[in-house]
Amino acid sequence: MSLPTLHIFSKPMSYYKAAFDASLLGEQDVLLLTRDACYDQSAWRALSANRICMLSICAQARGVNAQDNIELLDDQQWIMLVEQCQKTITW
Repeated sequence: MSLPTLHIFSKPMSYYKAAFDASLLGEQDVLLLTRDACYDQSAWRALSANRICMLSICAQARGVNAQDNIELLDDQQWIMLVEQCQKTITW
């Protein structure tokens, strides 16, 4: 089994429509929502059944609560996630 790729997004999904498609995700890949991507949790969840995480500091700064099936990560957990992934892609 290959290690997952971490896909990091910082803007709402509509920003990426021309460049990103769910077919680019492997079965084990993880999505990490940061900055303004935190506002668009529902759209990201509708796009993919993959594991979706969100930086807690970004959510807190925007007054956003994590929706069902969105995992909040603190800075230490984020670092551990990066270490567990084969590579990261910042979109």
